[in-house]
Amino acid sequence: MKSNYLFTLFFLTLFASVSHAQRIVTELETNTDLSTDSRPDSMETKKKKKVVPNDIRAWTVDETFGNRTDTYVDTLHHLFMNTDLPEGIHGHYNSLGNVGSPRMSRIFMERPVMRDFMFTLPFDMFYVDTEHFRFYNTKSPFMNVTYNWNGSRDTGSDHVKATFTNNAGKKFNFGGIFDYIYGRGYYDTQSTSYMNASAWASYLSDKYDFHFYYQHNFMKTAENGGIENESYITNPENMEKELSSNDIPTLLSHTWNRQEHDLIFFNHHYNIGFYREEEIDSVTTKQVFVPVSKIFHTLKIENMMRNNRAYRETENYHSYTYLPGDSTEDFTKHFHMKNLVGLSMCEGFNKWALFGLNAYVGFETKRFSLPDSTMYGGYYTNTTGRVGKQHLHENNVLVGGQIIRSQGTAVHYHLNGEFVVGGTDIGAFDVNGHAEVNIPVLGDTAQVALNAYIKNTAPKFYFRHYHGKHAWWDKDFDKEFRQRIEGLIDIPHTHTKITVGVENIKNFCYFQNTGIVFNAGTETQAISNNATPTQCSDNIQIVSVNLLQDFKLGILHWENDITYQTCSHSDVLPLPTVSLYTNLFLRFRIAKVLKTEFGADMKYFTEYNAPDYSPAIGMFMNQNPQKKTKIGNYPIFSVYANFDLKRTRFYVMYHHFNQSNGRYFWAPGYPINPKSIRFGISWNFYD
Repeated sequence: MKSNYLFTLFFLTLFASVSHAQRIVTELETNTDLSTDSRPDSMETKKKKKVVPNDIRAWTVDETFGNRTDTYVDTLHHLFMNTDLPEGIHGHYNSLGNVGSPRMSRIFMERPVMRDFMFTLPFDMFYVDTEHFRFYNTKSPFMNVTYNWNGSRDTGSDHVKATFTNNAGKKFNFGGIFDYIYGRGYYDTQSTSYMNASAWASYLSDKYDFHFYYQHNFMKTAENGGIENESYITNPENMEKELSSNDIPTLLSHTWNRQEHDLIFFNHHYNIGFYREEEIDSVTTKQVFVPVSKIFHTLKIENMMRNNRAYRETENYHSYTYLPGDSTEDFTKHFHMKNLVGLSMCEGFNKWALFGLNAYVGFETKRFSLPDSTMYGGYYTNTTGRVGKQHLHENNVLVGGQIIRSQGTAVHYHLNGEFVVGGTDIGAFDVNGHAEVNIPVLGDTAQVALNAYIKNTAPKFYFRHYHGKHAWWDKDFDKEFRQRIEGLIDIPHTHTKITVGVENIKNFCYFQNTGIVFNAGTETQAISNNATPTQCSDNIQIVSVNLLQDFKLGILHWENDITYQTCSHSDVLPLPTVSLYTNLFLRFRIAKVLKTEFGADMKYFTEYNAPDYSPAIGMFMNQNPQKKTKIGNYPIFSVYANFDLKRTRFYVMYHHFNQSNGRYFWAPGYPINPKSIRFGISWNFYD
């Protein structure tokens, strides 16, 4: 009955949207981007409509050298309905289910490297690192407001994001972002409450340019430890009574992880060069500045905090207790400052300068604060236990360089290298490169690209040192040695993109659940949750093949994203053999102006021992060898209607409509959200 109601609601919403479109077309046509309006006004005179240019471009900035890479403005219509899903646009992620909750990509080649403050790693749906932060340039003030909603008052989520940017002249741009997520969660004690406020400025001129941004994040995540019994999902008929999702008992309550971040990034260049005349046409020339060399400077400051709180401890959930008291109040802070200065020789200033050269020297300092049960002074867990703070410092001296070719149309490449020549991580290095060749094929341009790296990196601080009530370690590990080579072929004419990658890892670092068995041999037997940093000294090899293949027949479109993976040590690095996303839809226009996509998509991955999750450290870890649970082999179907009308895009979607008794889990103990109606809308304002 409930299923029929949801289907009816979905199609009524769709019908209302389509039928209403014709009526609002006339009104919205008055807000077109045409330069004149031919209709007479009340004075029977023809007035020119105000022309508001809507040209806008966006780019990202390389954190080290300040090189700009053009990217898309986040106003895309296609797949808009999937942008707010915790599993990602193509369903590549395992998550805890709720919007913004911790997640990990099942596609190994997509996983980011561990950061100094590792606790932001599972929150990449919300947390934006420097290399993905967008800067803008626009000919008129631009603002985008996006709202996504799903569920009910008790289980649903709201996500509001507003982006504003404006130019003061052609060279200077400034703007800000406000991003807020509040997800109640379909399962008990699963809420997410995140807020981001960011501001940026950029200045681009012939001789000087800079990029600056400041970001503040507040993130609060409720931890439920997973549901008590997976049979509520897999075999509900065997339970005493059928429960709704938010009535299913969970292992934890009154437990939260909270994070706050402040980030400052500033990169600037001073260019040295000359002006030369370039011919525009047979009678017109202009003065063009040609940079020969430049001096650049980069400063990055991070001030990060994490707090794990639990006011009602669950018996036997954790393996060990290291700090006194009836509640948990783990607190750690991290400060990081990286400062570097460099010199560049620019490409293209004469016919012999076929590539650019960059070189720099830098210094970074890091400070970490941890609880320490052997020290006293100012840190309290509760009224009965008192724990001090321990402060640790790390410093590194860095040198690095780059060879780059970004001009021209046929061949582009860059080779980067960074070496730690002094300090805590001395001997560490990271050498990586990218090359691409554009080849004309059948009136289009195919691309062949190669990515590769070789790196020898020290395990991050929190992987070596962590102090908390239920997780505590101080360990030494060898440097992790990685080699990767990845090739890509992109053929636009056939809508085909193939990526093949191989990676070799020595001394792979990962977290392992080493919990102990409680109440062995009884009905209440359980294995506790305990995260332990672990290193595998063997060589691990991963092979990955990804195929993106789209088909089109008239208005019918079929998109496919298929990934095959294999790993030589699946017990250390578990990966699904196949991960699949397929999307079948019709693309057409209603009343010639309402762009419409109506279709269904599916996400699927084969069974595997997916990573477990540790609320104590907020990280994913391998399952306990004493009790492993496979998830996967369960397709998730959704049906949607996606619209784009002038400056407005919106969608309605029935997500996971095939919900049935089965193994619909993202991680052991963490079910996929039940079927639900989702809605989203986004407005662009250019004036």
